[in-house]
Amino acid sequence: MVVNIRIIAKMLSPAVTGFGVIALIPAIYALISGTPGAFSFISVTILAVAIGNILRIIGKNSPNLIALRELFLFTFLLWSILALIASLPFFIQLEDIDFLAGLFESVSSLSTTGATVINNLDVRPPSILLWRSILQYLGGIGFVVIGIAVLPTLALGGMNLFKTESIDGRTKLTPHIKTMAFALLMFYIVLLILCTGCYIFFGLDIFLAINAAMCTVATGGMMPIDASMNGLPAGVHYSAIVFMFICSCPFLIILASFTESRSLFFKDEQIRGLFLIIVFFSAAVILSLIFYNGYDVERAIRIGLFNVTSIISSTGFSLEDFSKWNSFASVIFLSIFAIGGCSGSTSGGIKIFRIQVCYRMLKCNMLRSLHPHGVIFPRFNGTEINSMTSFSVVSFLVAYILVTFCSTLAATLMGLPITDAFTATLTCLSNIGPTMGDVVLPNSANFASVSGPLHLLFSIDMLLGRLEIIPVLLCFTRFFWRK
Repeated sequence: MVVNIRIIAKMLSPAVTGFGVIALIPAIYALISGTPGAFSFISVTILAVAIGNILRIIGKNSPNLIALRELFLFTFLLWSILALIASLPFFIQLEDIDFLAGLFESVSSLSTTGATVINNLDVRPPSILLWRSILQYLGGIGFVVIGIAVLPTLALGGMNLFKTESIDGRTKLTPHIKTMAFALLMFYIVLLILCTGCYIFFGLDIFLAINAAMCTVATGGMMPIDASMNGLPAGVHYSAIVFMFICSCPFLIILASFTESRSLFFKDEQIRGLFLIIVFFSAAVILSLIFYNGYDVERAIRIGLFNVTSIISSTGFSLEDFSKWNSFASVIFLSIFAIGGCSGSTSGGIKIFRIQVCYRMLKCNMLRSLHPHGVIFPRFNGTEINSMTSFSVVSFLVAYILVTFCSTLAATLMGLPITDAFTATLTCLSNIGPTMGDVVLPNSANFASVSGPLHLLFSIDMLLGRLEIIPVLLCFTRFFWRK
């Protein structure tokens, strides 16, 4: 057989089992706090351990040699299996949530999209809110990084395994893949601790601070309260801005700037591009709020900068309704919906890197039109952009446009108005959360009003977006299964 299922099962086994162990965290919290929900999480643990053991038996005595196509299939299956298992508590605990809605919630959490089908969060069991936050936190850095750091079996794939989740491995801290993954995981945990500390300092209780911090550093945005970031102290808003920006930057570049040279962070073109985009669009929104909506300067700066950073980073926190400000601001938010943060961060979207490469290619092509005999090549971070990188970027953009078109068309066939269908597809595929329309209300990120088949469609979009489309589509091609 072209694809070795046994080696894939061998790698899936410890990852699925480990996920079941993590489900005990909200179960223990529910038991200690005396709130309902422990049984549903224990069910997750039992099911995950059972599946893990079955996979272990299938993969027993399989060879350690693994090909790239098997790594792609492994990553897709890992995310799909864990999303299905993670959906159990939602439709077991919540009477108004069916299976497809529960699947949507788990995929949205794991992909850090931030869209939800749960209404009245303030009265829901705390354990289910904690579960959503844990899923976001796990999905933010990705199961591959966590798995390689703590599970020896997953280190078999090496750097190629990073590619299957589209993690930017161009900047290496060390040639040892396990050491690098462990460093990334430790940095991610430190960010969580620092963010939690900031939120507690500015007045949030411990439960809300921990959950909000997991939402922030994962750029997930699924707050455990209906108000999202509305009504919280200004210090919380400014802290969120800082951590959303940091978590939109390439983690390996940040770590390398500590271990090698501080200047690496400031010299990286992705980071500079992200900073300039946020500053430019924030300034435009801030001025529109001051002159069109009569906001005072501090409020305009805080609200404008927060919302632009939230959308660019694909966090999707809600702080006021930007669709009610002015038409100029609404157009700006629609135009930045799909940009996303940097490659190698927790944010989704097209990514700054691809936009910069496309711009350099366009500029280079224009110069070649003027100087057809000149030796002109596009460059990025001082290095020539090779044909493989250009081909990869263009292929992704073509796939992104095709999936957006097909999903929008399917959503309209299922009854959604065109504006809702397009913006909902865009927000799910870019893992942002908020949308603009009449059914899924602007800036709400609440998909409770759409039908079950749409929940399934948008769940597929979110999974495609999180794994950056190509690795998933590849698994459904005929040539993937041929020699």
